[in-house]
Amino acid sequence: MSIDGKTRLLGVIGDPVRHSLSPAMHNLACAELGLNYCYLPMHVAPENLRKAVEGMRAIGMVGFNATIPHKEALVPMMDELDPVAAMIGAVNTVAIAPDGRLRGYNTDVYGFTTALRAACDLSLADAAVVVLGAGGAARGVVAGLREMGVGRIVVVNRTESRAVALAESGQGAVEAASWSALPGVLEGCRLLVNTTSLGLSGVGAGALDLAPLPDGAFVYDIVYSPPETPLMVAARARGLRAENGLGMLIHQGARAFEIWTGRQMPVARVEAVLRAEIACQLQSMPMVRG
Repeated sequence: MSIDGKTRLLGVIGDPVRHSLSPAMHNLACAELGLNYCYLPMHVAPENLRKAVEGMRAIGMVGFNATIPHKEALVPMMDELDPVAAMIGAVNTVAIAPDGRLRGYNTDVYGFTTALRAACDLSLADAAVVVLGAGGAARGVVAGLREMGVGRIVVVNRTESRAVALAESGQGAVEAASWSALPGVLEGCRLLVNTTSLGLSGVGAGALDLAPLPDGAFVYDIVYSPPETPLMVAARARGLRAENGLGMLIHQGARAFEIWTGRQMPVARVEAVLRAEIACQLQSMPMVRG
């Protein structure tokens, strides 16, 4: 991939962001399609978010992704919101028009539902699903679960007021519960989805007690670094199936890529390369495997 005066810029902002596989994914897709773009990881602390967004607008970037903790904070900074982002109240993809206008999208819903359907064969229509976390990613996950017709959704967060706010945000019949109530909530849970940074890059793993989960439950962790997260290790030790968030990352990224470039990401090629890279990471991290 060559960079010259005509190279167009994309990127991802977050705090942290060094773990992100988005640069590898998007730069590979651009190279495969012969597009003169460069996608950069950019560490942006919350207090610098507005200045960073204005800077990206000023230098004429095409767009950017946002990860923890910026998805909700971006909403009031947008000139326009697509209907999904407006409904959820969280933005993970921003397109910057030539005139500098910012249009915010949420591709997490599409990414999550596409990945979950591929990974999990459970019937969720009459099932209870527990979602850990109440931030921007959780909002996308809850919207996706409702789209899939899930019977009961319980949001559990360490700051219970944020879980209550999500449950009352107009996204339908969603319940809130405190972290201390988690053992009881897990007893009837068919699917557990982690949207928090718990275990991100192996830091602050704080393994959850999954003993209350019923046999046959499925654990989905949207974290993908480390590739085998502490929650996945705990689930498999309990005899449960588990999956990380790589599929969600790829599919939400594919939708963002199309928004920016008008081209379809070569998903199969990208997934093959990223899974190979993750396999190498896993081999170099025996402590994560338990």
